[in-house]
Amino acid sequence: MKNLLPEVWIDKLELLDFAFQPILNIHTGEIYAVEALLRNYEDIGYKGIFELFDDVHNESLLYSFDIALREKAIEKFTKIKDHKSIKLYYNLDNRLFSMPDFRSGNTNKIIKKHNLLKENICFEISERHEIQGQNYLQKILEHYKDENYCIAIDDFGVGYSGYKLLYDATPSVIKIDRFFLNNIEKDQKKKTMVRSITHLAIQLGIKIIAEGVETIEELLTCRDIGCHLVQGYYIQRPTKNTDEIQKKYEHVAKYVKKNSRASHAKDYIKSNISKIEPLDVNTSMSEVLEYFKKNQTQSTIPVLNNYKEPVG
Repeated sequence: MKNLLPEVWIDKLELLDFAFQPILNIHTGEIYAVEALLRNYEDIGYKGIFELFDDVHNESLLYSFDIALREKAIEKFTKIKDHKSIKLYYNLDNRLFSMPDFRSGNTNKIIKKHNLLKENICFEISERHEIQGQNYLQKILEHYKDENYCIAIDDFGVGYSGYKLLYDATPSVIKIDRFFLNNIEKDQKKKTMVRSITHLAIQLGIKIIAEGVETIEELLTCRDIGCHLVQGYYIQRPTKNTDEIQKKYEHVAKYVKKNSRASHAKDYIKSNISKIEPLDVNTSMSEVLEYFKKNQTQSTIPVLNNYKEPVG
């Protein structure tokens, strides 16, 4: 896509940068993804990110501006060591759909240019810019799901349509808002609410990220409740230096291992689990049929994607 941004906005884009904040497997401390967070907006005269995007939107340049930012974030993401084995979480402004130049397929061009796969990208959306009667959130969620991109709902639990959104368009991931996690280990009401959200999400096949975790107590409580992933200052503050992104965060790994289930419980669980070799999502149907012929007592096979995540 040829970007038709005015020169003044191209100059501003040059000054903007991205920081990355890791998202970890809450049970191992290993990195799963990074979230791209816009930085240096003060250098172009803005006190906050929302004011910047409001101005771009009001000039009807939001889509062109976002595509340019998207490429900048993806290009920097490729500087992270082992980036092909993790995901990039990128925040979308729901008002993209209202732009006259909105087009499909531009993200695909960018990721191909940088030798990435769709599985490397997850788009985050929230209800911040919902306008009554417009339903941009639903439209953008359905659009990127139809394009086979991972979709994460940010700030889950503090918007108005949370559970309706799960029913209408089942996202891949939901990020539980920091409000519910602050001192959760001391607050039974918060524990009950987060447990309810988490258990429902698990039944729907949705991953849960505990976002904004700042203490080991919050992390362990979220892990025990059933959250899959964790993000926050306790892990690492956002960093513009890609060399600071680690493959494994030992201070997290140490605590989750120390506070894991007792070994006898693990042994009991292992003794009652049947190991089934999974199939890759790209396995041909003839190979699947051959598998069932050879394993006639087997009624199901787990199917994994390129990241070894279950997809069915």
